[in-house]
Amino acid sequence: MTNSTIGLDILNSMGATTFDVKSMAKVLANADVAALQSNLKTKQKRHDTLLSGFDLLKKAFEGFKSQIHDLTTQDTFKKMSVTSSDPSVIDAKITGEALSGTYNVEVQSIATAQTLATNSSFNSLTDTVGTGDLTINVGGVAHTITIDSTNNTLAGIQQAIQSADIGVTATTVNTGSGYKLMLASNETGANNQIQVSVANDGDGNNTDNAGLSQLVTANMTETVAAQDATVVVNGLTINSSQNSLNEVIPGVELTLNSADSGITKRIDISRDTSKIGQKVQDFVNLYNSMNDIFKTVQSYKKDDPNSKTYDPTKGSLSGNANVRLMKEQMKAVLQAQITGLTGAVQSLADVGIKTKLDGSLGLDTTTLNTAIAADPDAVGRLFAASGVTTDPLVKYTGSTSKTVEGTYGINVTTAAQQATLTGIATGNANSFTITSGSNDTLTLKLDGKTSGTLTLAAGTYTGADLAKELQTKINNDPTFKANNSSIVVSYDPANDQFTFTSSKFGSTSSVKFTGGTVLGDLGLNSGVSGTGVDVGGTLTNTTTGTQYFFTGQGQHVTVSNYAADNIPKGLEFDIGGSATGSRGTITFTRGYADKLTQLFDRFNSIDGLVGSQIDKLNKETSNLADEKAKIGERYNKLELKYRTQFGALQSVLKSMRSTQQYLAASLNQSTSKGN
Repeated sequence: MTNSTIGLDILNSMGATTFDVKSMAKVLANADVAALQSNLKTKQKRHDTLLSGFDLLKKAFEGFKSQIHDLTTQDTFKKMSVTSSDPSVIDAKITGEALSGTYNVEVQSIATAQTLATNSSFNSLTDTVGTGDLTINVGGVAHTITIDSTNNTLAGIQQAIQSADIGVTATTVNTGSGYKLMLASNETGANNQIQVSVANDGDGNNTDNAGLSQLVTANMTETVAAQDATVVVNGLTINSSQNSLNEVIPGVELTLNSADSGITKRIDISRDTSKIGQKVQDFVNLYNSMNDIFKTVQSYKKDDPNSKTYDPTKGSLSGNANVRLMKEQMKAVLQAQITGLTGAVQSLADVGIKTKLDGSLGLDTTTLNTAIAADPDAVGRLFAASGVTTDPLVKYTGSTSKTVEGTYGINVTTAAQQATLTGIATGNANSFTITSGSNDTLTLKLDGKTSGTLTLAAGTYTGADLAKELQTKINNDPTFKANNSSIVVSYDPANDQFTFTSSKFGSTSSVKFTGGTVLGDLGLNSGVSGTGVDVGGTLTNTTTGTQYFFTGQGQHVTVSNYAADNIPKGLEFDIGGSATGSRGTITFTRGYADKLTQLFDRFNSIDGLVGSQIDKLNKETSNLADEKAKIGERYNKLELKYRTQFGALQSVLKSMRSTQQYLAASLNQSTSKGN
């Protein structure tokens, strides 16, 4: 607002005798803060321009990182695929580290769950069945349910069994001629048969076809038999209690859908490299998009704010030193060689990526496809964070942003061990008789979890057969299944001893027998236990000689984030086998995709080239708001001041006008009298 404009506004506000106090106060107050407001507006525009530019870069870095995530992990390059020649009979999926190959599979039978139905029919669901203690044994685990006057009807017993959650589904079925109770095992397999017995039957007879004993096994009809699945894989016959077979083929889960005895199906496993080429192309495209964004924010030509295509980020960071540094660091990442790589793929040029004169990347897909076909793992190491070990039983499993590249020697002082418990000689000379109600039960804790009471099937066993029965009953316990715990039971006929070995490794692996009537026959005592051992040793930087002492969890090792700076913090690996001493080396490298995502994370961090500027500008936002508030406060005070002053002046002028009018009237009267 110019002085002439201010003056004109003031004059327009004044009349001959009165003027607009409010308008004059606003004009003068605006004149006083005009320079401050103009300066604030300039600051705000500069602030908003910078913030839009840095915010664009931050989002671009985050988007780049998200889009190329798959290239930063070796899993992308190790992906396997599996197909079945007849999924209606047998289907398959990859669940772990599978190897390429072809398997011929014949499904002779599928596993089924046993179903029993009462021989007796009932007129209605409210018919009374009987009272007593109903014991249902499923897969060797017995559960007793008390049936009394509150639940002794057909529907009441069905609900009592269902509510007990004992691995049996109880239903009632209307056959058209009456209602029957059906019991179906929740688990498939020959060893998951249902055995029903009754005690304290209200009619005094626990076995007849009257009262509660109508439900004992002998008084029920088997409508579906408990059966194991039988498959032949490459000539090897395999029996399973389930229709999902894990690790029959390493890293693959087979699902049996139907039997087709005598007909062979094919399972083909191969490396899936179909998406690698596109992901590398995406890497090139995204990098070039970043280049375009840099050109936009660094442009010396800005858009017209009134244009329909106005882009506030264009030229927003023109001449900014931080932007130049970011471009230089990105270029340096792609130009640097990744140490530790060997073979035919060691640079971006080896997979067809080259830098053009304008700084963008170009891709020769023929070169890329050749490299992928020859060695997809090597292509993976060029882009992803990876670890290569010289011992085949040592496996790299992960890293963090703090993991430093290098080669590290592994020395094992203590190998990981599973919990193992071996009983004393049984004295039974490889012949064991299990009698129902006498020596057929046991309870144990496995990996810290306690089983229910396990009941062995009555019969005469060899040591090997009894070991199999024990293993099946223990591994079928629902508590152990939920904890993913299992056990291997073996019998040594030479020493007449049973050995129990947990499938888990380390100090959390444990086997402890807590009770049961069969322990003496197995050479065991209640309370006897065995515990696993965690792997321990040292990790040595082969360049500096710095050592890191580790104790793992089972076979797994995670390097502490508090380790020395030249130790790979966050590095994770598994050490298999029982050998101690030197276990070779692990070489950790970061590929180009991983290096760029790490760089972009640093850019966006609170003290990074982008993050620090956004933090600074956000603080300025608050300062500008405070400054605007102060100018507004100054304006309000000035307007009030001018209103007060001009209000007083107007009062004086009005008084003077009144006096003038009075004197004029008096003078006129005097003049009239004189005439």
